[in-house]
Amino acid sequence: MSIEFNKNIFYGELVKGNLNGAVKYLKQFADRIELYNKYISVFEKEQYSTFEIDDRLNEILIIYQKYYREVFYLNIEAEKAAENMKNRFFHFFNMKNKKIEFREIEENEIAEAFHSSSFQFLGGKTGGYFGPYIWKKTELKKYDVELQDGMKEYTVILLSDFISKGWIDYISFGEVGTGGWVDGDGIINCIKESYNLKDESFQVSLLKHEAQHAMDQLNYKNMSSEDLEYRAKLVELIYSRERNLLKQFIYEADSSKMNNGHSLASNRIIDEFAKKQNGEELEELSIEEIRSISKTLFKESNEEVKIKYN
Repeated sequence: MSIEFNKNIFYGELVKGNLNGAVKYLKQFADRIELYNKYISVFEKEQYSTFEIDDRLNEILIIYQKYYREVFYLNIEAEKAAENMKNRFFHFFNMKNKKIEFREIEENEIAEAFHSSSFQFLGGKTGGYFGPYIWKKTELKKYDVELQDGMKEYTVILLSDFISKGWIDYISFGEVGTGGWVDGDGIINCIKESYNLKDESFQVSLLKHEAQHAMDQLNYKNMSSEDLEYRAKLVELIYSRERNLLKQFIYEADSSKMNNGHSLASNRIIDEFAKKQNGEELEELSIEEIRSISKTLFKESNEEVKIKYN
């Protein structure tokens, strides 16, 4: 009996950083051969992407792409892959101080290289892995966002003209990725091209998700990535009326402590839903049932974080 391609399974593996599992799954489907061959070209044959930018900037992006290949495709231990990347940049910039941290290289040499060509640069880790966000245009707007604790106005910076949108975007060829983030200053950054600004996806999965992060970061210092994502994902489930995001979270779920906050949070959501349903199939729940359970779980989480972080 033949099986049909399920994009939730495929995307779920990518979100977890399991590129080999995603490619192995893809290989089963004859109608996905073109996409499968693209993965082989990039990650097996090392046919890296280049852009219409300065050659020196392309060389920097290729060093990041080699890191993606090592950590996600060759399964080199994350710290070792990061060290290999650091060494490549060390030689690229002809640096002398061998004790320098990679964070310093990103914040100084790499950022300055892109700033000099009028790009904005954000380095660091997303979900446990390196992968920069690099863009040219910004636009500032204000939005009133309703959460479970009330309505509040948030500043949103719409970012566009990207040449790099992190590791998930890269290994999914632009199909999955971070839609935005909050830096800790309460300002929401949004990758504009990822959304129709009138759709529920933007209103809920970007505005409400990131606003919840902003609120939690303000109220609870040093909240873990898993707790931040757990609460923000519950908010998505509470306010989503057009999409069944629970099904998506099922495929993203992973309990491995080596995995990222998104996968760990999805795993916790699935576990908590299962407790509320006493074994009933979660995929059969209606949108209204999902919203009701999510509200209960969010209220329970409010009490938990008060104790845990205060």
